Amino acid sequence: MIASGNQTASGAQRFKPGPFVHYVYEDAAYVDIGAHVFPVDKYRLTGRWLREELFVPPDRMHGWLPVNDEQLERVHTPGYLRDLREARSSWATLSSELPVTRSVIDGFRAMVGGSVAAATLAIRHGVGFHVGGGFHHAFPDHAEGFCYLHDVAIAIEQLRADGECERVLVVDTDVHQGNGTAIIYAQDADTFTYSIHQENNYPVKQRSDLDRGLDDGIEDEAYLEHLQRDLVAIAERFEPDFVAYVAGVDPHRDDQLGGLALTDEGLGRRDRLVFDRYVGAGIPVGVFLAGGYAPSADATARLHLGTAMAAEDACERALRDLQPPS
Repeated sequence: MIASGNQTASGAQRFKPGPFVHYVYEDAAYVDIGAHVFPVDKYRLTGRWLREELFVPPDRMHGWLPVNDEQLERVHTPGYLRDLREARSSWATLSSELPVTRSVIDGFRAMVGGSVAAATLAIRHGVGFHVGGGFHHAFPDHAEGFCYLHDVAIAIEQLRADGECERVLVVDTDVHQGNGTAIIYAQDADTFTYSIHQENNYPVKQRSDLDRGLDDGIEDEAYLEHLQRDLVAIAERFEPDFVAYVAGVDPHRDDQLGGLALTDEGLGRRDRLVFDRYVGAGIPVGVFLAGGYAPSADATARLHLGTAMAAEDACERALRDLQPPS
């Protein structure tokens, strides 16, 4: 059950009495796509380690919500959704790098409900963390990369339809630019899209509200200086009710599809920088895993678990700050 929040003057629901991380996970996130560089087993591993190593209690673990065509049509065209329903091999579906089969498409469609649940939980509790999602290359009328449906945009639009928020900031730290996000929100003044990514990498770039295209091989300190400076600049231009954090771990130096050089520590500092800025300010944050292609699913899941640890730490710090002086 998802409890109600508290209405603010801006219309967003802010969490009270303080922020906690609530997770969304289902075993069905393992979608059998065959031999593939996309390590779908990372979802099962991350979900298991949340329980076994971070000791996340059952009342902070949630399942997916059902999604219907009306929700999907807020972002995607009817013709494209028809191709997906029928698992039709068309230009729109074959532009993906995933199998065009009903089981695969239905699996990723169901996962969209995890992102909707995570966004809603963020509004209620501070941080909603989807062990899945972040498919930021999907366009309104076609697939791209490993992305059939833009779950993050669908979740944002569901929040808006429910009257939960108006102004949304997308912070995308995946090594690949969020080109689908940029296209979907190109004309939306209430959504600010920010992408910090490797410039000389997939995909064909689209224009976000702020793009930070980085040179190959950027290491921790230079990366974090860019991110810190950009988040400060965004704050001078845009005040969000909700932050969608696309937290890809593929900027890591060992990633098979990336060309940046962040260490484990650098990724942790990146996550803490994002969470502390927004959770500490009382702004709900929805987290979506996005990319990560370390040499093994175990190594990838470990990096995603680091993002969860950073979220937990940020909530603990924010809760301490809320405590009255003794």
